[in-house]
Amino acid sequence: MFIRRPCECIASPPLYSSIPSSPSRCPPQSKCAMVQFELFTAPILAGTQANWLLLGTLAVQVYKFHVTFPNERWWLRALVFTLFTLEIVQTAITSHFAYSLLVINWGQPEIFAKLPWSSLAVPIFTGITSASVQIFYAWRIHALKGARLWARFVCVVIIMLALMQSLAAFITDARFAITTQLSELASLMIGVKVWLIGSAACDIVITVTLLGILTEYRRNTPWKRMDGLLAKLIYNTIETGAITTFVAVADVILFILLPQTNLHQTPALMLGKLYTNVLLTTLNARAGIDNGPRSGGQSGSNGGAAMVNLNETRAAGAAARQASSEVQWRRYGGAPDSGDLEAGFNSSRSTQQPSHKVHITTSTHVMRDVEPEDDEEYKVGGL
Repeated sequence: MFIRRPCECIASPPLYSSIPSSPSRCPPQSKCAMVQFELFTAPILAGTQANWLLLGTLAVQVYKFHVTFPNERWWLRALVFTLFTLEIVQTAITSHFAYSLLVINWGQPEIFAKLPWSSLAVPIFTGITSASVQIFYAWRIHALKGARLWARFVCVVIIMLALMQSLAAFITDARFAITTQLSELASLMIGVKVWLIGSAACDIVITVTLLGILTEYRRNTPWKRMDGLLAKLIYNTIETGAITTFVAVADVILFILLPQTNLHQTPALMLGKLYTNVLLTTLNARAGIDNGPRSGGQSGSNGGAAMVNLNETRAAGAAARQASSEVQWRRYGGAPDSGDLEAGFNSSRSTQQPSHKVHITTSTHVMRDVEPEDDEEYKVGGL
């Protein structure tokens, strides 16, 4: 974890250790120390508490995923439970760091000069979880629009940004661990900025791309029920994408604009858990789709996403609209021409009315799993 060092007014241990336990009797020269020290410790406390809260919500999401999708693809289940295990370990290590900083070494500002080993956990775990979730979304985009050249380009950009920010976090964390001089810390800040800005940029690209794809599907679908489904997916994409994007951007802004505090640690400690929660929320959102009405179709829960073939839906909708407006008059001899229809109409006044039938074509749409190699098909997943 990249912790800011307190300002010069509290860098000397005797100054802070001379502060009485009662704030009302603090000497005047110690007020700066108290105010500044809170800006270094309070964000870590708030971030650790939020970390535990998000772990609880993640546990509920993982349980729901396990119960709702027992036949999910093995690699997706492995991804979910691996990330869940990493988040448990990350929470334990982060708690050790907060306890060491705020309890064991409370009142000793020199702890900021030599942080405990657990302070290095956040960049590593956040880099792994964020890159994993972002690459997963690249796969989702490729599954939706893999046949389009621009979609493939966007997927490559997302993967490159995800790997770049994760690698920057690892390298900077390693350099931070071996740095012994405080004067060398300024050179590490470039790596931190690359990590945070790269993560925020990747989230923005993912959110904008998914919104564009789903909006296009919604504009072209002929089905009212499908329109409602796509609207739900769009809202879900906005909510989940906006959360990680907002927190990542807030982390960058606080880190750059307030370099003399640790305020950026609160969103930094939350970011990894938010990525994993967003992933599980996205996967569990498919339950509403899979449990919907099925008419002559099927819905699979063992795929990365419940997909709807919109080529079939679009063609079926056009056929249904055409058939519903056509009434075909047929006599027993077969399909009539214009003369047969006129003769049949005239003879119906004096004789038995000719037999006729109304043919209405009905169609169903199939919700199924698809792979990216289904070229030239419009697909939408439970994003």
